[in-house]
Amino acid sequence: MTDMAMGCSLGDLLRSDRLGLTLLVENPGALSRPVRGAQLLGRNAGSARDDVMLVSVDPAEDGPALLARLSGLQGLPGSHMIVVWLPSGGPPEGLEQVAGRHVLLGLPADADPAELIGEIAQAATLMESKLTRRLTALQRSLTQALAEPNPLKALTSRVAKVCNAVVTIVGTGGRAEYATGPLPLAMLIPQISRTQSDSQTFAVGGWYGMAVRVATSASESDKTGWLLAASRRDHFPDRYSEAALYIAASLAETSFQINLAAQRQERAVRSAVLEEALAMRLERQDAELAGRVASLGISFEPETRMMVAELDRALSPARAAAALEAIYFRLQRQLDTDGIPHLLVLRESAVVGLLQASTATVRRTFVKTWASPEDFLLGVGRNAVDVGHVVDSFHDAQLAVRFLRRDGTGKRVMSYEDFDFATRLFSDVGLDKMSEWANELLQPLEDKQTMLVTLSTFFEHRQNIMEAAEALAVHHNSLRYRLSKIESALDLNLRDPSAVSSLFLALTALSIVEAQSQPQRRITPGARNPQVGETRGSEAAGAVLSTDSERLSARFGAAVGPER
Repeated sequence: MTDMAMGCSLGDLLRSDRLGLTLLVENPGALSRPVRGAQLLGRNAGSARDDVMLVSVDPAEDGPALLARLSGLQGLPGSHMIVVWLPSGGPPEGLEQVAGRHVLLGLPADADPAELIGEIAQAATLMESKLTRRLTALQRSLTQALAEPNPLKALTSRVAKVCNAVVTIVGTGGRAEYATGPLPLAMLIPQISRTQSDSQTFAVGGWYGMAVRVATSASESDKTGWLLAASRRDHFPDRYSEAALYIAASLAETSFQINLAAQRQERAVRSAVLEEALAMRLERQDAELAGRVASLGISFEPETRMMVAELDRALSPARAAAALEAIYFRLQRQLDTDGIPHLLVLRESAVVGLLQASTATVRRTFVKTWASPEDFLLGVGRNAVDVGHVVDSFHDAQLAVRFLRRDGTGKRVMSYEDFDFATRLFSDVGLDKMSEWANELLQPLEDKQTMLVTLSTFFEHRQNIMEAAEALAVHHNSLRYRLSKIESALDLNLRDPSAVSSLFLALTALSIVEAQSQPQRRITPGARNPQVGETRGSEAAGAVLSTDSERLSARFGAAVGPER
């Protein structure tokens, strides 16, 4: 027959006066050993398990017989706590020689084994209840850190006090996000990163501790961060510290996810408000919209300008989307760091923003975020004095980017103040009026689609005959012939600067109108957006705006290439 009860410590049992249990052979570490179960056995002691206490049930044995039995118990696997009934004459001599690696305990000959089992069962219940209360209090204490203004900092501080150790949260790339003290991360990170396990203990350079993986990004499966606790104590961590680290790691992940969700929500709100401001056309006074913009920190009292950042060269949709999203997030962080009120939206072809800053500040802020200066073109619009003028500043920024594309000087940034006389006139007259004039000027070419595409390509290549011919896939003499027909149809001379300026502004106006007629799909930063834009003349996700010639080709149905 076997009875089981889950345990307590040996010291707890020895302190019980009712049991009369004694330690027969001195063992300094015995008092702290856990007693995880009691098992009453007969002479078949070999069936005992490693985690049990053996109790001999033959109190009639004399001293020599008891010593013989104890000598046989030395062959048992593991290290046991063995309880024996003492003969009436007391413990026999020679126990030290036969004790081996086991802890020998004695009970009086008249003791009842059931009391021992009951005592262990009662102690186990009390200890488990105490442990549950302690862990519950620990979890409650650590959870309260999430209500602090800086929850991750508060969490690391509380864990450090609980564990009496240095605690740090390490983000992607091995950089300490929050730390309660210095740690040799250069030594620790390579050590703990060797395996893919979710947690591990370590001993490096005199530091002993434990590291638990933490998901610091939007993906729960992407656990690239660490919650790390270390101490100079060679017995660190104990089980209580391990429990604290597991609880804290879960709470740290929760905090990261809450922050990411809040950031996505705020960006979505800001993007929606900015898109609404850009959609204003005839009615420029909207008190409700102005109030929402003001609630997001834009007052229009200092200088407030629109900016448009586009890729300078065509990339595949996937690479373009990645480049635009990267500049969006870097610009967002830089604006937050510099304390510049702003609204940003990531469109399919550009990063568009309303910034409460001067032109010089917008330039400096954006340049700080560039991975390489040749990647982007930046247009900055006029000072918008209220929400009704945001759309005018936006048109300025779009116009600046188009001038940068045809500029041969290598400039990457242009603002409203940089416009020449004709361009400033275009901007101030307004897009609606300019598009009306453009249609009047180009009306003789309306049914000559190839001519419109030819003229647009000619200006895109800065009136360079050879480059434009190559882009159109025609002979340079064929291009000259087309241009002469355009001059005849429009009754002007392409060597006349005023004619060149007028035609360029007209084509630019039509290009902007065509771009705005296309549905602008706003991209949610950090989300997996479907890849679109394989059709020529429409905007690809993350790609640059289609060139003017492509827009006109799509609008009028012309094919770019040799005339048939």
